[in-house]
Amino acid sequence: MATRSTRSTNHALTAMSLLYLTVLVNVWIQQEPNLLEDLEFLSKDSSWFSFDWHSHGYTTTRSMFKSLFTHANWEHVLSNMFLLWMVGRQLFVPSDLEAETASSSRWKYFFSSWTSPFCFLWIYFGSEVLAIVGCRFLSHLFDREWEGRVRRHRTAWSWQWVPDAWKDMYYTISNAQQVMKLRVWQNTPLIGSSAAVFGVIGAHCYIALCDRDHPAKMDSRAQMLCILKIGMELSRTPLSLDQISSLGNDDNIDHASHFCGFLGGFLLASVWHVLSRKWRHHGSQHRYYETRCV
Repeated sequence: MATRSTRSTNHALTAMSLLYLTVLVNVWIQQEPNLLEDLEFLSKDSSWFSFDWHSHGYTTTRSMFKSLFTHANWEHVLSNMFLLWMVGRQLFVPSDLEAETASSSRWKYFFSSWTSPFCFLWIYFGSEVLAIVGCRFLSHLFDREWEGRVRRHRTAWSWQWVPDAWKDMYYTISNAQQVMKLRVWQNTPLIGSSAAVFGVIGAHCYIALCDRDHPAKMDSRAQMLCILKIGMELSRTPLSLDQISSLGNDDNIDHASHFCGFLGGFLLASVWHVLSRKWRHHGSQHRYYETRCV
């Protein structure tokens, strides 16, 4: 029993150490903005590392990595890291049943505990990746919607002798403002790890709602604040071409990444919860059979 308790404590320290290390690295890079450029694998001149910043329309490995550790200003980095620390220290802690149901296999326990360092990497980095995928999917939907509008306008012309290229050019010029806002939304450089932080918040919301064994809970006031915040992010996230034109981006905040990151963290936490329960149940059965054999 002492061995399991020690193992759980070690994992808790490792997971929290990764969280604290992430906070320190973000603050350090904000103070030394050229630090990332000094890394050898970020200085390679290849197609995978062609752009410094990612956007909704294009993303590279380099831009995705840099977005996790760069921020617009000190207010941005301090608010993000404070929020990450406040939520992470409640999320990455052992559940009530982990000490009793810890798997006999070290690797199974490593991939089933909320205190595992892989859990932090799974939720923090995974939320950023899913946020980028979600925004890229929205960008693809907007392109398809625009192409559909162009095709419908092309077939609606009564003068069939007019070339299709002229019809498309006329429709594009007539809707130049909408096209410009779409391209700006797709190609504006994005910065900051807010999507990953919102992913941790989404994971915390899932735990508070669906995992009764985890000590991280949310009172009614915290739930209301979370619902209001996510509702605000959703209301500022464009879901169609018309919403891109109407919403705009006056505050220079990437609300789409925030909302997609929250959904990504919620989804990743649910997957981790299901797998952890499965592996803990398997570990409990294994110890039961060992006891019967003894």
